[in-house]
Amino acid sequence: MFEPKLWTKPTNSRWFIKEITHYLEWLTTNKYFEGEINIFLTNAKFIYDLSARKREGNFLGPFDRTKVPSLYFSLGELFKDISQNGKDNTLCNWLQYLTFFLYSYIDWQKDREFDNDLNNDLANKMIFEYIDFKEISFESEDRRKKENRKRAKNKGKKKKRKKEKTHEKNWKGVSKK
Repeated sequence: MFEPKLWTKPTNSRWFIKEITHYLEWLTTNKYFEGEINIFLTNAKFIYDLSARKREGNFLGPFDRTKVPSLYFSLGELFKDISQNGKDNTLCNWLQYLTFFLYSYIDWQKDREFDNDLNNDLANKMIFEYIDFKEISFESEDRRKKENRKRAKNKGKKKKRKKEKTHEKNWKGVSKK
């Protein structure tokens, strides 16, 4: 039985934690993975791995197999990613990253070499299966982006008109000699 333990901070995005919880429940009910794992979420921009490199996430599988392995993820760039890519795209990208590390966890469990390419392909397939299950639609994100572009264009036009009006007011009082 797969038993993921999610460790969060009070300042983590509630929507995001809720989506991750739903995903982990889906993985548990479909019995894709076995064992126990801790998943830590932090609001830092990065996490240091064992060789002191900055990473967005990290899997730590201890040498002692009786200890519970851990996944660490940084969510510091979450809102920046959401503003650039939209909620659904950011969620799917992050869940794909989580699944990639879960497949690394399977490699660790079975004591075999980490195969990043295979794990990435398996994670992609899993996310597409989850997208079909949740019926996530990306059309709404495209429409929202178009609306935001229209608003930004109109806002720019308003600022330009306001600037022109103030410029005209300033020059009306000055007389030519």
